Amino acid sequence: MPLYATHAIVTRSLNYGESDKIITFFTRDFGKLKGIAKGARRSKKRFQNVLGLFSHLRLIFFDREGMGLVRAESGDLLHLFPNIREDLKKIYYGNYYLELINEMAGEREANPEAFDLLLSFLTDLDTEAPEEEQLRMFEIRMLSLFGYRPNLTRCGLCKRDWTELKDVPSVFFSFEKGTLVCGKCSKNGGGLVPLSLGTARLIDQVSQMELAKLRRLRFTSQALAESRGLLPRFISHQLGKELKSLKALK
Repeated sequence: MPLYATHAIVTRSLNYGESDKIITFFTRDFGKLKGIAKGARRSKKRFQNVLGLFSHLRLIFFDREGMGLVRAESGDLLHLFPNIREDLKKIYYGNYYLELINEMAGEREANPEAFDLLLSFLTDLDTEAPEEEQLRMFEIRMLSLFGYRPNLTRCGLCKRDWTELKDVPSVFFSFEKGTLVCGKCSKNGGGLVPLSLGTARLIDQVSQMELAKLRRLRFTSQALAESRGLLPRFISHQLGKELKSLKALK
């Protein structure tokens, strides 16, 4: 049975039997993996403090083609994120990050950029006060990295872009089509929410910006309010359900 090593973040943990754990990892090289950690609740050597939620570790695991679960053999803890675990608001934010990536990521589909993003946002959450802007930025980047990026650069119906819509005070967003809809075309569609062009541009900018530059961005109160009304609802529409952690945040 082949042995592998990769960086991983624990996104879900469930006790199994008398001494085992079923763990969901988001890994840098293999994407989302579900595994069993034999004797994890008794072992004081192989898994001590490494299988809690948010833990960033170097995971050693066995895998065999055709097996549903990998077998976690051991783990070296890299980051524990203790400040997240001790602050209720940070726990809510962190749980939302983990659930969002759990729901968007496919089994065994590597996405190194998504792993780096999750690790970066958990690091910031551990060291800084939680801010709503971080939630919105995380949602925007995850939508982009997993192929759900909305079209916010032109009307999805008449195809007019920002330069042609610049004199329009506001446009609309269609959850069904995942696109901007201009005022003229909005008469032909339902289920639309108003959205300023400024917020549309900001969301599109965040979706493409280098990760290191995201920390410099600030949302206006209008952009926060509009993105709060758009992004979680769009995510729920794409996934077909509302995330439990989002209800807790509300």
